[in-house]
Amino acid sequence: MFFVGRTEELSRLDNARARCATGVGGAITVCGPVAVGKTALLHTFAERPSADEALFLRAIGTPMEQDFPLGVVRQLLQSAPLADEDQTRIDRLLDDGAHTAAFAGTDALDATTVRAVHELSAVVLTLAESRPVVVVVDDIQHADPVSLQFLAHLIRRVRTARVLVLLGEREYAAAPSAAFAAFSADVERQPHHRRIRLGLLGRASVGELLEPAVGAGAAARLTADVLELTGGNPLLIRALLEDMGAGHRTDSARRPLRATAADAYCRALVGCLYRLDPATVEVARGLALLGESGTSEGLAELVDLEPATATRAARTLNDAGLVACGRFRDDRARAAVLDTMTRPERERGHGRAATLRHIDGAPSEAVAKHLAGAGEFRAPWAVRTLREAAEAVVAEGDLRLAVDYLKLAERIAPDECTRVSIKAFLIGLEWLVNPAAAARHVPWLAAAVRDGRLSGRDALVCVRYLAWYGRLEEARIVIEASRQSCAPGESADWLTAAETRAARVWLKYWYPAVDADLPEYGAEVSPLPATIGRIEGLDLLTDVLAGRLDADRVCDRAERILRGSRLEDATVESLTSALTALVYADRAAEAQEWCVALIDRAAGRRSPIAHALFSAVLGEITVRQGDLLGAEESAATALTRIAPEGWGVAVGVPLAARIVAAVARGDRDQAARLLELPVPGAMFHTPAGLHYLHACGRYNLATGRADAALHDFLSCGELMTAWRIDLPGLVPWRVEAARAHVHLGDHDAARELLAEQFDRLADEPSRTRGLALGVQASVVELRRRPALLWEAIRELQACGDRFELSLVFAQLGNAYRELGDFGRARRAARRARQLSEVCRAELPHTLPRTDRLAAVPDRDGAISRLRGTTPEPAPIHEPATNREADRIVERPGRPEHRETARITLPATASGGSPGTDEQPGAGLSDAERRVAALAAQGQTNREISRRLFITVSTVEQHLTRVYRKLGVARRLDLPPWLEEEIAG
Repeated sequence: MFFVGRTEELSRLDNARARCATGVGGAITVCGPVAVGKTALLHTFAERPSADEALFLRAIGTPMEQDFPLGVVRQLLQSAPLADEDQTRIDRLLDDGAHTAAFAGTDALDATTVRAVHELSAVVLTLAESRPVVVVVDDIQHADPVSLQFLAHLIRRVRTARVLVLLGEREYAAAPSAAFAAFSADVERQPHHRRIRLGLLGRASVGELLEPAVGAGAAARLTADVLELTGGNPLLIRALLEDMGAGHRTDSARRPLRATAADAYCRALVGCLYRLDPATVEVARGLALLGESGTSEGLAELVDLEPATATRAARTLNDAGLVACGRFRDDRARAAVLDTMTRPERERGHGRAATLRHIDGAPSEAVAKHLAGAGEFRAPWAVRTLREAAEAVVAEGDLRLAVDYLKLAERIAPDECTRVSIKAFLIGLEWLVNPAAAARHVPWLAAAVRDGRLSGRDALVCVRYLAWYGRLEEARIVIEASRQSCAPGESADWLTAAETRAARVWLKYWYPAVDADLPEYGAEVSPLPATIGRIEGLDLLTDVLAGRLDADRVCDRAERILRGSRLEDATVESLTSALTALVYADRAAEAQEWCVALIDRAAGRRSPIAHALFSAVLGEITVRQGDLLGAEESAATALTRIAPEGWGVAVGVPLAARIVAAVARGDRDQAARLLELPVPGAMFHTPAGLHYLHACGRYNLATGRADAALHDFLSCGELMTAWRIDLPGLVPWRVEAARAHVHLGDHDAARELLAEQFDRLADEPSRTRGLALGVQASVVELRRRPALLWEAIRELQACGDRFELSLVFAQLGNAYRELGDFGRARRAARRARQLSEVCRAELPHTLPRTDRLAAVPDRDGAISRLRGTTPEPAPIHEPATNREADRIVERPGRPEHRETARITLPATASGGSPGTDEQPGAGLSDAERRVAALAAQGQTNREISRRLFITVSTVEQHLTRVYRKLGVARRLDLPPWLEEEIAG
């Protein structure tokens, strides 16, 4: 398999042999880098059959025999067909010549050695008189000096003899010995000498070499990858094929072959190195140490060689295909070369490399890579370099590498002050990588703050970690200690001032009751670019909680932050805050779109904190949209990415989402298990504690403990009021407390709380208004309930909460049932069940049963048909009847309309207004009405096709036209009055 692509070279040797047989002798040197097939070419040539019956005399030069004079000649003549007396004479010549040369040296041969060389050459020429003689010496560069003299003398005399001398020479970077240099110069000037240089195989030859082993198709597919890994070196190709075969045999999936370097490849490459000169081996090790950062000048200094020698060695490695442009072709190959060094050798090499790279002004990351491999290497600049490198790789998202750099910096730090500073930074990074593991360092961090070992900017950066794990007092100490440097009129440290502001904003959101008694900040302590990205979202969120922004302004600022911020570890909390601001402003749909996009972007990051925080927010979003399974999944993901103990005081957010979702689904056992998980006491001083209290209240209310639920909701209210963040979008505690009062039978208290809530709502769509209207319907007289519930439906549809919408439809069904309007009760109950099935939610047990209601006759005697009557408008778009649309009702949700006002309704699905006599759906054909009515009833397309004896395709076409004419997007939005077509 080695001789693919060597046809021309083999032909040249055949031609030289043919000329030799005619009496025209010559000499050919086959040269080239290591492992390109020189030996194989000479062996193949010697084994080829030929009519001339030439005599082959073979020898191999080895480093061990360089000091044995005439060692190569002895090998050549051992296989010569000589008579006994001739063999005895030759043995004596070899012994005498070797003995004399060993004592006399090789610089100037004495007469005995010269006579031996001449007589031995004559023996070869005598053999050539009977048949052609081919003398083959491989690795001629390792031949002993006297044998070189013999070969030079022989080559000078073979021009007119039937003798062909073939020499195999491996190219080296190191300067040749004086004897070999003299030999080469003598041979090169002979007119009958030729040189054949073997190089690496080309693309076509590599493909031809692969085909017998892997097949034509795989060879075509793999050629480029094999060429990239081997450079065309035949030995490496063979080793790579061995690795590929081994990998394929152990692959249970039997996937297609891949060009993957493994053990055989690494052994072959290291074997090639050991066949080279020591200088080239050292250069190879130097390249392995430097990795991607090597330069020719730095390489020479690293391995302590002359630049010219190092350059030649690098070229030798490149010519052999072992490296490409000074880089090993595979990381495993580089590792294998490093493994040829002892650990102390590697550490010394990395230390020297780090020093050289530092002197050259290389980036800190490049220097740190070597410091990481240099063991306990110490230099005055090492700690600073490692810290700078850690900061750089954090910006690139490689947190684990940054942690490794900082741990090394902590070990080699020259003093305690430096170690404390580094450890504080290290805790911050570990918080990003594994918050649960970072929690164990918090006691040390708190102690370092209290005893003053940690101060300044290092301490300020740690404020969020202290507060995250509930060490509020230490966080306050840090901020208070920064007062002097941030005071106006002082020569403040600007970066410290900016970090102080960032720490205060962070603390202000998470602990609203904290009064950080710091001076007012002027322009001179405005946030710097380094801190803006961390606090911009928190600034927005605190403004939202303070009630300083309307929903549109919140949306504008949040989207500006979300569009303008890169996803980095430093911006994760700001982005999370911007998403949360949208949620609290009742813009859950916009928040969900951004949150899903950010989760996708965070999926490829090595830090779990981003994915966990975004998932926690998504859990809260999906709870508010009635996607209960989605909320459960997102919150569970958050608690998986970061273990509960790693969440600190923020654990209340994902836990609350899971508890509320479990309660809504009727899985009270799951909710109880979640409530049994331990939570930090400091959580109840944070907004996360409000979410948790709200979830506790929902659980207590669902399990019949309305008094405990009321206590939870009122506790939320007390905290929110005391913290001056009484925002209904955060926790609608008044609505929930009113609901609890309803369960306890105290309707007056419920009305009072609801009135307070309505007074605090802005005049824009609001989920809280929808919830409040639903509760208010429980405390008004029966005849007023449908109107209030239809208003609640509008609000909840606008904010997209399908679960609460299902509850309101259930209330509406109950109200209609109590009013005796069983047809509308049945349709409202059906819609409630449809929504609950989508949400996977549990509906109240008081929901009217649609199967029973369907069998109850209409109070007026019959259910009117669709055509020729004024039907009930679509429930999500308008109230139950046109007569109710004209009814004067109180508008509790908008303070400016607290007096009686007429409800303004949108147009009906058919295009008419609710106050006209135009029939809804008048534009529908009879066939479209029948299909739409069955679809509204919940039947599938196939069921409809069977019932109406039409194809499924026809059903789909009818529904497409129905959706367009009624202005709806899906089957769930079809108005319930369509079902009267079936009833009629």
